[in-house]
Amino acid sequence: MPLFDFPYPRRYNTLRLLGYEYNSPYQLCAISLVTDLRRPLFADMKLAKSALACLLSEETLQHMRVRVFTLMPNHLHFLAGVKESDKNLPGLIGNFKSYTTQEYWKRSREIVDSNEVSLPSKEVTKSDLKQSRID
Repeated sequence: MPLFDFPYPRRYNTLRLLGYEYNSPYQLCAISLVTDLRRPLFADMKLAKSALACLLSEETLQHMRVRVFTLMPNHLHFLAGVKESDKNLPGLIGNFKSYTTQEYWKRSREIVDSNEVSLPSKEVTKSDLKQSRID
């Protein structure tokens, strides 16, 4: 195979922006994490709360700045950056994904044992605009 002179090492399977400094404490990144096969795993309230508890835990926030997040039934969006330049943002996200995967397996065992999924209430109603401004 012939060698090509690229200004940087070439990876074909990356979605990362080439040349972007992911380890800078002055940068934020938009991160999207999608469940396997886009299954709505976070529709289970206990699993959703567990994933958010992990994202907002002291251990995570000690190393990573999380500014905003949105949890959907099959994916999570958040803006994050490292707090210190010696930290590696892709590594921190990998640790987060590893921990939430462990939480998923714990919760899946609970669902099999209890035969019960914790879904959000179907009785949720939207309040009118005047009512929401009073509160």
